[in-house]
Amino acid sequence: MGDNKQIEPYKKIAATICDMQQKRVLLVGDIMLDQYVDGVVSRISPEAPVPILQRSQTYQVAGGAANVAHNLANLGLQVTLIGLIGADEGAEKLQNQLDTIPQLDARCLTIPKRPTTQKTRFRAQGQQILRVDEEIATPISSQDHIALLDTIKAGLSESPDIIILSDYAKGCLSKQVCAEIIDAAKTLGIRVITDPKTADFTKYAGSSLLTPNLAELSLATGKKLAALDEIEEAARAQMALAKLSAMLVTLGGQGMLYIDGENTKHLPATALDVFDVSGAGDTVVAAMAAALAASDDWSTAMDLANQSAGIVVGKSGTAALTAGEILSQIASDTPIFIAEELDNLKSLSGQWSKAGLSVGFTNGCFDLLHPGHIDGLKRASEICDKLIVGMNSDISITALKGPSRPVQNQKLRAKS
Repeated sequence: MGDNKQIEPYKKIAATICDMQQKRVLLVGDIMLDQYVDGVVSRISPEAPVPILQRSQTYQVAGGAANVAHNLANLGLQVTLIGLIGADEGAEKLQNQLDTIPQLDARCLTIPKRPTTQKTRFRAQGQQILRVDEEIATPISSQDHIALLDTIKAGLSESPDIIILSDYAKGCLSKQVCAEIIDAAKTLGIRVITDPKTADFTKYAGSSLLTPNLAELSLATGKKLAALDEIEEAARAQMALAKLSAMLVTLGGQGMLYIDGENTKHLPATALDVFDVSGAGDTVVAAMAAALAASDDWSTAMDLANQSAGIVVGKSGTAALTAGEILSQIASDTPIFIAEELDNLKSLSGQWSKAGLSVGFTNGCFDLLHPGHIDGLKRASEICDKLIVGMNSDISITALKGPSRPVQNQKLRAKS
């Protein structure tokens, strides 16, 4: 699998992914519907100098805080999502998307006179040419505010392992709501990860970790930041002002920078090809929070978040990732054991048995690797000293599941 420098980060991230399974997350924030209208532009309108989009397809995905929830659920966590929706067609479409996400308990507060936040992106040949937003971002009424807090209190009473505030400045997370959640979390000893939108970071005072992008940090400081040292200096000033324990600044092509009271760590971006940055920040927040729900290892959490960002920007539109994609990206080119090494595996198994160790075996297709697979492998590893994992070949999967499978070839599945 390569040298130890390559193996160690892989082992830590893989172990963290196992440990995060079934951890509970309370996620509060602005949920929205992301709609995509795709087509082809081949001419300009004779009525005005604008392109004519010949539509080929329209589809919807859960966006905003709901996209954070989707990423968390795909990574194997139990998610309680709280946010606001309207009593409209957008809410129905959004609920349909939420219903497809496993391990998600969506507790959407319906406000009849407030539309469901919706972003519609028009794309030609994969490139965005127009975005239309439907929203009301004004504060909610005092009655709705009370109902929202009651729903949040119920979520807090269910002992989440971590709390996420996903602020898109659409009216769900007022300064008072943020303060009440953070104060309650402190009393319960639960960390709060906050993704900000407001330039005044004191709105999120007391958060365990704030995750602004570079533009948001620059706006909060009133300075155009570029060099890493000045970004760190600005971050530390904002941390002191808002009484924040730590900050993770996403830097786009420059990667990300983590700062806390004692540590600073910069990671360069991992993406090979950037196709679409929509929702990348959501993925970073989800991966970071999921890892911190499992352990206090902020460095491994940051490694996981950085790898996750590199994967999701290579996808089209608002997209969630899976644990298998992360493991495939960070693993070596060659699996630990391949079919041609069966004799060596038999010999090693015999040595384990002679040493008094219990040897277990399990197998599967693992196409695509999902939280159920990870949970099963984790449980199997807990009842034996050494676990041998077998994987069906491409030919076997095609015979079992039909000509359209596998989705990933056996080399990629072995890396996962």
